[in-house]
Amino acid sequence: MIESMPDLLLYNARVLTMDPKLPMGELVAVKGNRIHTVGCNRDVSSLQGQRTRLIDCKGMFVIPGFNDAHCHPISLALNRVYIDCSPQKTHCIADIVEQIGQRCTEAPNGTWIRAAGYSELQLEEKKHPNRWDLDRAAPDNPVILIHETGKTCVLNSLSLKLAGITRDTRPSGTGHIGKDLNSGEPDGIIFGLIDDLKTRIPPVEKEELLDGIKLVDEQYRSHGITAVHDTSWTNRLHHWKYYMELKGAHKLSPRVTMMVGSDWVEEFQQHGLSTRHGTERLTLGAVKIALDESKGLEHPSEQELHAHALRAHRAGFQLAFHVHDIQSLHTSISTIRFLAQSETGHPKRPRLEHCPVCPPEVIPKIKSHEAIVVTQPYFIHHTGDQFLRDVSTDALSWLFPLRTLMDHGVTTAISSDSPLLPFEPLKGIHAAVCRKTKSGREIAPGEALSVLDALQMYTISPAYASFEEGSRGTISPGKLADIAVLSDDPGLLKKEDMMRIEVVLTIIDGKVVWDQF
Repeated sequence: MIESMPDLLLYNARVLTMDPKLPMGELVAVKGNRIHTVGCNRDVSSLQGQRTRLIDCKGMFVIPGFNDAHCHPISLALNRVYIDCSPQKTHCIADIVEQIGQRCTEAPNGTWIRAAGYSELQLEEKKHPNRWDLDRAAPDNPVILIHETGKTCVLNSLSLKLAGITRDTRPSGTGHIGKDLNSGEPDGIIFGLIDDLKTRIPPVEKEELLDGIKLVDEQYRSHGITAVHDTSWTNRLHHWKYYMELKGAHKLSPRVTMMVGSDWVEEFQQHGLSTRHGTERLTLGAVKIALDESKGLEHPSEQELHAHALRAHRAGFQLAFHVHDIQSLHTSISTIRFLAQSETGHPKRPRLEHCPVCPPEVIPKIKSHEAIVVTQPYFIHHTGDQFLRDVSTDALSWLFPLRTLMDHGVTTAISSDSPLLPFEPLKGIHAAVCRKTKSGREIAPGEALSVLDALQMYTISPAYASFEEGSRGTISPGKLADIAVLSDDPGLLKKEDMMRIEVVLTIIDGKVVWDQF
């Protein structure tokens, strides 16, 4: 009898299950790694066994664990070991020089110094630092400073030399090497060549990366994140093996769905791997088709997009299209239609990643193809004031039209795109509910979501996007016990108070991995 009793009971709670069959409860019982029961406080005595752990939630808010459907965990880990030069830490070029210089005092000469997160638009000078700025900070150490977008970087003189970049170096693809107007020498600012530089610059040491993974894992757990989708277009077989290593060593707590870069489909095919291969802790996801990034093509032709998508579809992969503007949205929908009319048949649950601009006439087409939009409303806060300057009044209503997508029945997931944006789920939810820029101006307030709708887009929708709605995304008997306990119900707070909510408990696979009770 004891063996059949739950291992864990959360009671005296406000449980939002996301399950329409039983939307609310007061108690959640967990047995092993599964939800055993959702019930009422009066059920405690009948469910409590001799070994059952009881947690009195004291009226706190219990939800399914957050599932970040578009992020870059390894890049986030790297950022954690890089010097933080984000706008929160640096306000001018002198601040960046000081931060890097301080690190150099702790590092032997010749050691690579890595920094990340700067934004020239938010520096007082409104320009990129250059090689000579970094030389002042680190005359005896090679330096790489990565822009917040991850697509631009700055090298100092020593790192330019070690990378073999001179005034005669000709970039590949659409990349660009900045030059001093007077001397013609490289100024250290490198645009769109990060992947080429990775072959010229030593990688971060394995132990240092593990330090970053440890920090990221703690941050995920402390913010109720129980699952993530690694959507990097560079993912190859060795990344899959690295995640297997991390999972085997229990270094990364959240469940991981890893996408595959479209250039590496055959590599996985040769090993008999495709979408949904793996375990409940680590699963292969879609093929990421991002030809603008992988090929350096701002707007690849329909024929090229068709070819990449067809190859991945034939190999048994779900498809995820990098949609960064209206033209790429139209091209992606055209490719989905092409596949539907081909011998392969309609792709299952194709994903449109980002989709920041979506005209109203396109939304019915998205729905007709049962495509999923995976987007990041925090851009409204992060870049909203720039949108207001650069986008026409009519087009502003097309930016992240979450309410219209939902009203048309389009499955939509909210995500972070970290490390470009903050990884904290409540920041994305707050942006979806408030739709305010940094200066406090609203953008298309009619597209705002309710808190409940936004929570669904961070829990059940991401599970659906990876074909896992049958095992996670709601607090339902038989599903995996991935749970977050919040200090307050965000739906009962004023919008401006949402960000004071804390995650006090995180449960993954039935085990408490974060406890602040």
